[in-house]
Amino acid sequence: MNIKVPRDNPPLLLSTLPSASSGVRLTHGQARPKGSVPTGKGRMNHKAMGLIVACILLMVVVAGIFKIPRTKGQSRNATQTARAQPPFHTAVVELTFRGRSLNQGEVYLTETGRRIEYIDAVNGRRREDVERDVTTLGQRASTDRYTLIFDGRKLYTVRDEGGNGVALVTDLGEGFASPVWPDAPMEELRLPGIKIEEDEVLGRPCQVYTLSTTTGLQKYWVWNGLTLRSERHLGPASDVNESWEEAVRIEEDTAIAAGLFSPPADVTFQPVTETATEQESHRTIAPWQRLGPEKPF
Repeated sequence: MNIKVPRDNPPLLLSTLPSASSGVRLTHGQARPKGSVPTGKGRMNHKAMGLIVACILLMVVVAGIFKIPRTKGQSRNATQTARAQPPFHTAVVELTFRGRSLNQGEVYLTETGRRIEYIDAVNGRRREDVERDVTTLGQRASTDRYTLIFDGRKLYTVRDEGGNGVALVTDLGEGFASPVWPDAPMEELRLPGIKIEEDEVLGRPCQVYTLSTTTGLQKYWVWNGLTLRSERHLGPASDVNESWEEAVRIEEDTAIAAGLFSPPADVTFQPVTETATEQESHRTIAPWQRLGPEKPF
């Protein structure tokens, strides 16, 4: 497969977060024509993106406040080792998700999908494969597929949204600031106002983090840093964005084929060049962090 890649496309990190329940990705630099009014899917994206951006900004600020200091000469890997030891050697987690968006009380957009996560905690590698079906106003809109591969140094991302393909590779040098298995910012940041309870998902003991605000409710079931279940309800009742995700299969310390952590040979990847400042910014929050329950990075 030879995917045509636009040369000005940005790295698939925080700058290209999708709307968590819209099924449409807003790319950095994308804008409506001057004087136009967003309608339909564009309206839903604009609203959902505003909520997600606010969440991201809050998390980034708090992450900066509570950032774990490194002593002079201490490497990033040493910091990661000090923060946590791998709770398993490898893990394979399969989750299903669904979401919907209402516009003035009408169900405008729905999505269903599946995510499979392959985690090599010992060697610092991770892969995620996501597939979702998006329906708009009761009519099937598209089937989207996403793949993320982090081999310990380089981040490969492939996305196919309704037949439009983009493949990028980013050399991150030192890797990410956190280990590859945690994906729950709620657990790491411990934001004020979070309620913490205990529950189980597929027999795994979880910490349940609930954040209730004037804009909605978010809940995350976290086991060893991994989000096994989540739900989100944001916005007023007539324009709510909702999503649910839950693990249906967990395999610990199972053999994972080494080839899964290598980029597919039949895909042409466009290299992304970043400044040192951009690299450091992207390392702060890994693309697999659950900023939205079914976010496909």
